[in-house]
Amino acid sequence: MTTAKKWHVADWSPLGWLETGIKLAGLVAAIVALIQALSGGTSASPEGARLVQVIIQVILSLLLIGAIFDRYMEREIIAMIFVVINNIGHWGMAYALLTQPGPGILLVIFAGLFLVGDLVKIRWIVANQISMRGYPPRVLVGLTSIFVIGYAVILLLALTGA
Repeated sequence: MTTAKKWHVADWSPLGWLETGIKLAGLVAAIVALIQALSGGTSASPEGARLVQVIIQVILSLLLIGAIFDRYMEREIIAMIFVVINNIGHWGMAYALLTQPGPGILLVIFAGLFLVGDLVKIRWIVANQISMRGYPPRVLVGLTSIFVIGYAVILLLALTGA
């Protein structure tokens, strides 16, 4: 008979806190972009590079919905709070990309910080050989790499003005 996992605060390593801090800064940019879009943006149909950014942002946001269930299963309080804010930020940025004038430099800040944050996460996984629920580190690195690629494409498109 197994016992249900209790809610707890995990002992995070410095790399874990660094990743979280970097991503929180990125989430500030995303939430500001959402607020600006809600208060003064007008609906727009994206095309070209903006459409690619929207599609990638929506895919990343959908993947993060799965992270809510994962964090719930883990019962880690800080991670659960963070994943909810993370989802709000990601969906907020998706919404901002669907408005004019759009997120502007806030998209660059968001994507750049999340790219760096996920590179820190990969370093943390590899350095500590982190596994979750039986999945080896290479699976976690692979999943995180999906986000790295997504943020890199969004960032490159934003920086090149394509």
